[in-house]
Amino acid sequence: MSKQIIFDKIFTLPTIVVSQAYQKHIDSVHALPNKAVAAERLAEAVVAGKISIDDCIGQATVAVQSSSHDTAKVDAAAQAASRAESVALDALKQAKTSASIANAFHEQTKELDDALFIANDRIDQLKQSVDAIAKQAVVDPALVNLAVTQAVADAFKPFKQAVEDAGAQDVIGSLVAATVVASKPCIDVFGVDLKDAKGNPVIVDIWDHANAPLIDDTFIWTETILRHLIQSQRTGENVWFGGDKGTGKTMTAQQFAARTGRNFVRINFEKHTEPAHYLGDTGYDPTTGTQFQPRDFLTAFTSPSTVILLDELTNAAAGNLAPLNGLLEPRSAVNYGGSVWRRALGVLVFTADNTLGNGDDTGRYADTRCMNSSLVDRFARVVHFDFLPLEKEVEAVVNHTGCKPELARHVLKAVHVARTKVATGDVVDAPSIRCVLAFIRSLDMMSVNEAWESTIVAKQPAESHAAIEAIKQACIDPSFIANNI
Repeated sequence: MSKQIIFDKIFTLPTIVVSQAYQKHIDSVHALPNKAVAAERLAEAVVAGKISIDDCIGQATVAVQSSSHDTAKVDAAAQAASRAESVALDALKQAKTSASIANAFHEQTKELDDALFIANDRIDQLKQSVDAIAKQAVVDPALVNLAVTQAVADAFKPFKQAVEDAGAQDVIGSLVAATVVASKPCIDVFGVDLKDAKGNPVIVDIWDHANAPLIDDTFIWTETILRHLIQSQRTGENVWFGGDKGTGKTMTAQQFAARTGRNFVRINFEKHTEPAHYLGDTGYDPTTGTQFQPRDFLTAFTSPSTVILLDELTNAAAGNLAPLNGLLEPRSAVNYGGSVWRRALGVLVFTADNTLGNGDDTGRYADTRCMNSSLVDRFARVVHFDFLPLEKEVEAVVNHTGCKPELARHVLKAVHVARTKVATGDVVDAPSIRCVLAFIRSLDMMSVNEAWESTIVAKQPAESHAAIEAIKQACIDPSFIANNI
C-alpha cells in the first residue's frame, strides 16, 4: 500500500482520532501540529513498519463513540475555521504589499475585520459542537476540548506569524472588533445598586476588548456619576466632565472602560495642539505616494467599544478644535482627509477639564480658554465633579494607602479646612486627594513637618503658604499621627 493511500485513509479519519493516534504512536509530549502534518507522520510510520494502519484506525473506537453526524460537525467547524484563517491571511497579504504598514493596514481594516468576525463565528460553532458531543456521545470531553482548542490555535498560527513578521501587532490589535459579551446589573459591575425611573435594575453592557485597562478595585463609584455614564452607554451621547484637579475625572473614564471591558484612549490637549496632531494629516510615502495618515482620535473613533477621553480640552485654541464639531454629532459621517469617518459601535467620547467650558474665573488654571459654544453644545451633559464626602474620601485613602481610617480622617479634616479657605481667598488651590495620598505615604520615612512641607505646602502658590501652615498647626497633631501610623 503506497504512502499516499495510507495518508488518504488516515486524513479522512476524524480530527480527534488523528490526534490520539499521533499522541500515542508519534509524539506524546508535544501538541498536535495540525491534522495534515500528523497524518503525514503517521503514514511515514506505517510505511516504515513501525505501526500498522489498524493502529491508527483503531483509535476511532476509543476516541469517538458519537454519531457520524456529530463527528462531521466537528470536522466541518474545523474546516470553517481554516477557511476563516485563509480569508484573514489573504487580507493580511494585501496589506503587507504596502511599504507603509500602518497606512496599509488602515486601508484593509474592513477586510481584516470581516475575516476575524468570520473566524470568531466559526470558533463559536466549534464550541457549540463540542458541547453537543459532550452531551450526546460517550467520549471524554477533556480530549475533545483539547483537540478543538489545538485545532483553532493551529489554524491561526500562520496569521499570527505573518502579523509578527510585519511588525504590526499593535496595528492589528487596534483593528480587532470588540463585541458585547454580557449584560449585567449595575450592582454586579460597579457595586452600586442603580435603578431606573421605573425602579428596574440598570443594566450595563460588557465588552471583550483585548486592550481594556486594568480594574482598580480601590476606585470609589458614586450613583450620580454612574447615571451619566450609563445614560451615555444607552444613547452614545458625549459628556463633559468639569471640576477641580483631583476629583477623579480621568480615573472615572478609565475605570468605566476597565469595568465594562472597553478600550480606553486618552488624548491630551495643549495650547499648540492642531487638528493634525489628533485627527491626522497628509504625508508622503515613497512607495504609496501622498496619503492621509490618521492619528489617535480617528483611529479610536473607528474602533468599536472605545472610550475616548479628551483631556484638558480648553488648553487648545477654539479654532483648532472646530473639526471635532461634525464628528461629535449623533450618527456622524464626516469626510476628512479624503475618507468618510463614522463613529464605531459603542464608542463614547468624554472630556475631562478643570473648567465647564466657559472659561476659568478663579485664576487657578492658567491658559485655559472659553470654548466655542457650538463645540460645548455637542456634549449632551456637562457634569460638575466635586470632591467626595469625607467618609467616602476616607475609604478611598484607606484603599490606596492601607493606612488606618483614623489617620486618613485626621488628615482629610485638615484638607477640608483648606478647601473652605479657597472660597474666602486665603488659599489659592486646596490640596488634592493626590497630595493627601503622598503625605500619608511619606510618613513612613519622614517627619510630619517634612512630609507636609514637600507634599502639601510646596505645591501651593507662595501667597497660600502662610494659610496652609496655619492649618497644619491647628489641625495636624504629630502625636496622634505617630500613634496611628
